[in-house]
Formats: sequence, C-alpha cells, structure tokens
Amino acid sequence: MNNSFPTKLFLGIAIFVSLIVVIGVWRGTIDTLWLTVVAMVLVGLGYNLIAKNRTMLVAFDPIWRNVLMDKVKFYVELDESGRQEFEKRIVQFFSAIRVSGVDFAMDDECRLLVASSSIVPFWDLPQWQYGQLQEVLVYSSHFDENYEVGSDHHILGMVGSGGNMAHVMLLSKPALYLGFENNSNKHHVGFHEFAHLLDKSDGEVDGIPELFLPKEMVNPWTKLVHREITRIKENHSDVDPYGATSDAEFFAVISEYYHKRPEILEKKHPDLFKMLQMIYHPQSI
Repeated sequence: MNNSFPTKLFLGIAIFVSLIVVIGVWRGTIDTLWLTVVAMVLVGLGYNLIAKNRTMLVAFDPIWRNVLMDKVKFYVELDESGRQEFEKRIVQFFSAIRVSGVDFAMDDECRLLVASSSIVPFWDLPQWQYGQLQEVLVYSSHFDENYEVGSDHHILGMVGSGGNMAHVMLLSKPALYLGFENNSNKHHVGFHEFAHLLDKSDGEVDGIPELFLPKEMVNPWTKLVHREITRIKENHSDVDPYGATSDAEFFAVISEYYHKRPEILEKKHPDLFKMLQMIYHPQSI
C-alpha cells in the first residue's frame, strides 16, 4: 500500500465521513440515497488520488540503461538531462500501463522496448498520455484475426476496439524488436500502433489527428493524404503500399516513415514532412 501523506489523509477523511454517514443512516437522519452519493464521491476521489500517485509504485532500475543504450538509438543520442527525462517517462508509462506477454514470459527488455515505442514518437508531446490505453499484449510472433500465433500469420500489431479490447494494444515481439534493430528502413510496428492511438484521441481512427492539427490545416492534410494514396496505388510512391489501405493506415505508415527516416521523407515528400512536423513537433513550426 502507498503510505504517502496524501493517501493517509484521504483514508482518515474517508473513515471520518463514513462514520458520520453510518451514524446518520442508523439514526434515520440520512437516507440511503445520500449514502450512495457520498460513497460514489469517496470512490471517485480515491481513484484520482491513486492514479496521481501510481508513479511512486515504480522505480527506474539502473540496469535498464544497458538495454536502452544497446537498443534505443534515440536514447543514445540524448544528452544527460534528456536521458533522465526519458527514464522518467519510462516510469510514468510502466505506472499507468501494463505490458504482458501472451504466450511467453515477459522480460524487462521487451517491456522497455514497448515503453520506448510510446516515448520516441511523442517526445515533443509530453502532455499526451496514450489516450485510454491500459495494457499492451505482446505475442511471441505474428498473429491472425483470431489472435493465434503462427509462422504463416501476417498481423504485426493492432489497436483493439470494442468491449474488453477497447483499451488494449497488441504487438508481435519480432516485429517490435526489428523496428529498433533496423534503423535503415521505414518500419516500426510500435510507432505505427501508437500513431493509431494518437489518431484515436479525438474519438475516431480516421487518419486525421484533429487534436494535434490546427483546424485550418485539416483540409490541406486530407488532400495531401489522398494525393499520396493515389500515387501509391499507381506505383509512383516510395511510401509502404499498406498506407493505401485507408486514411487511418496512411497516417500510421507515414508516421513510421517520419520517425525512422525523416531526412528522406523531407527530401521526397516536403509537404507531408511539414504537416507531420506540425503534428509531432508543434514548437518547431
């Protein structure tokens, strides 16, 4: 249990108020409706307090630096203060979101790569906290629509929707690792799926991250997307063909490209690059 002063204070107040309410109900001066209201308020306050103090339950293990130095190029290139901030965000991520292995024993290295996938693309968007995400499920290999692993399956990652899956992300472990190991390509399943979550922040996964794009730029963005999707379909684009599947997939694919090979994207697609700068690095515009 968290023994911080705010927690102790909340527990003391909760016990005091509860006693007053119970005595009031027993004497008939407070009816059950008020009891229910007070209980709901206490539960809400308790939940918010716990959420705010959850980071106290996780500490950064210095051993993790070895993994970050070996696997995460972005972390390596930061200065000392930047690395400290990165480590702080690792703690925040682990405090808020579970990372679980579906068919293998989860280890710290894999967990750190999942967390890094959530930090690198949004370095200049620290206020964004991954929407409603609660858990990342990692599979030992690629999987299919029935969430079954197999050598011939093709799904590398997925953002869940509906029911119990609404707050879940699914990732293939080999694809996750490859995104960090191969710095010469334009693919990163972690960046891809977290881009979908950013897109989903306004309520829809539609390829238009409206909360991170000035209103007047929505139409120009949409026109650029549709123009490039047409070029993909005509085999006149170097953007991954999967980006032509839909506007939403285009945003995720082009986000991978932007974060993995920004210098090439800026050279070949300057208009798209400027738009993505506006979304991911608003202070640089």
